[in-house]
Amino acid sequence: MHKLEPTYSQIGARTLEITWDASIENLLEVRHAAALVIQNKYGNQVAVNEGHQKLMVLLLSADLELDQVIREVKSWIANSKPQSGQLPKQWNLPVYYDIEAADLLAVCSKLEISTLKLIELHTSATYQVEFIGFLPGFPYLSGLPEQLYIPRKETPSRAITAGSVAIAAGQCGIYPRQSPGGWYVLGQSPLNFFDVAQEPPSFLEIGDQVHFYEIDKNQFEFLSKEKTDVKKFLHG
Repeated sequence: MHKLEPTYSQIGARTLEITWDASIENLLEVRHAAALVIQNKYGNQVAVNEGHQKLMVLLLSADLELDQVIREVKSWIANSKPQSGQLPKQWNLPVYYDIEAADLLAVCSKLEISTLKLIELHTSATYQVEFIGFLPGFPYLSGLPEQLYIPRKETPSRAITAGSVAIAAGQCGIYPRQSPGGWYVLGQSPLNFFDVAQEPPSFLEIGDQVHFYEIDKNQFEFLSKEKTDVKKFLHG
């Protein structure tokens, strides 16, 4: 069986929280299928936010009653199925790893590995976009090698640069714009990960697969100035 019944919780008067067990098979596909069916059914009457094991459904329309929404959503989820046969998009994304940067050196020191080993581990993995949060366009990526597990910083950085590729607590993420943050930055990508003028504004979507490859400083500066079409970095 690919799914167990999720639990449904009322958060305040206008929010429904749906939670799946972490051990469920194909959790990402099951959760994302549920999010799509809810958004398609209600349209702009609701806002649906995906987390690792959870969905948050915020009722935006005064015409919706939470009790009715819970009954309808339970029925839809019970009959929804993950999409099959659809291959995820695969991205090869460039990263400049500054081997003299403070965060990268801190990770190497804490994990007792060389900078070359860190870069080798980080670029050897296949990552998957699990969900988008805490900033618009911020992708949470699973697939980080266990050797790179490191807790969040005890003291968050005040300003992490847009395009920063960072790790913390067994995940990898990419900062789409400058922001405070508690993740360790391993490198910088020259790509624009969130642009409100584009549709959709973020080119990475839930379910996409990501590989990182190393570029030098000159390549980073060239790609930063060129505003290269991100489709160039799609694999296949």
